[in-house]
Amino acid sequence: MTALKGEAINRFLRSPDKPLAVVYGPDTGLVSERAANILAAFLGDDPDPMARSVVEGDALAGAPERLAEEAHSVPMFGGRHAIRVTATSRNIGPALEPILADPPREAMIVVEAGDLKPSSPIRKLAEKHANAAAIACYVDDQKAIDGLISEEMGSGGLQVTPDARAALLRLLGGDRRASRGELQKLASFCHGRGTVELEDVAAIVGDASALELDALIDATALGDATTASLVLRRSLASGTAPASIVSALARHFLQLSEARLKVDRGATAEAAMRELRPPVFFKRQNGFRRQLGIWSPAALDRAFELLSSTESEVRLRPDLAEVMTDRTVVTLAGAARQPGRAR
Repeated sequence: MTALKGEAINRFLRSPDKPLAVVYGPDTGLVSERAANILAAFLGDDPDPMARSVVEGDALAGAPERLAEEAHSVPMFGGRHAIRVTATSRNIGPALEPILADPPREAMIVVEAGDLKPSSPIRKLAEKHANAAAIACYVDDQKAIDGLISEEMGSGGLQVTPDARAALLRLLGGDRRASRGELQKLASFCHGRGTVELEDVAAIVGDASALELDALIDATALGDATTASLVLRRSLASGTAPASIVSALARHFLQLSEARLKVDRGATAEAAMRELRPPVFFKRQNGFRRQLGIWSPAALDRAFELLSSTESEVRLRPDLAEVMTDRTVVTLAGAARQPGRAR
């Protein structure tokens, strides 16, 4: 098995030793960050700008032989070259299989994908083959966020008071890239002062966007398309990235699916919500309970497939990201509003 975890991921990021890596998960920021780190480590210092190429998954689905041809080609000036593949909902397994059967000597392929189910063909391929690595990028837990705080503040020569750290742990998470960006803003704000105080966190790292996302998610899952669209426009106008919104929706529907499974096995809604990690915030429990009554397991599977597809599309077409996010929100809200479609 080559599904990397823990320190094995860090070792691979520093020194990739397989020709193919599939980097996937709901944290799109962490997916992008890790994929970039792998490619940079493989190419080394001061790489030739022509040593990198990007291939869209849709193109490979239609012409799977293209990837092997590019991987085995020799760059104009020789040396290593790296290929970044942006996966979509279409199966690109047939493009990856020749790479694993006949690995290129001087090429590295990194596939970036959304939250893949265990049954996903490319995830299964990467997890089972000795020439591939599968790297999951889940939402940072408290320990990972704490480490990120120490890393970013430490690089700026800053100490963090206990109150400030506790506030950051509550506010950050969901998207590694967004969390790192908030911490870098905070470090710049506190530069030269030596210590980060609670007041600094309150001034720079607000939780308004998190509250907006909660409202958007609940309106969507409850079928309130009008409110969902209104909050979506407000969130986008305030600078929330479409990818972050879609990722948050995907995480919520995964939690809803997990809780629904527990309820179907005999647990009460309250017990199911308590057992989730993280548990449902008390102010959202009434809405979550109603959602459990709206969405069937089959409908939740369809919702998750739609969100996974949208995650991929948003990365591929940033110019259309807002339109695609709005379309997905409206589709999900419509399904919740019509019982026949949410069953």
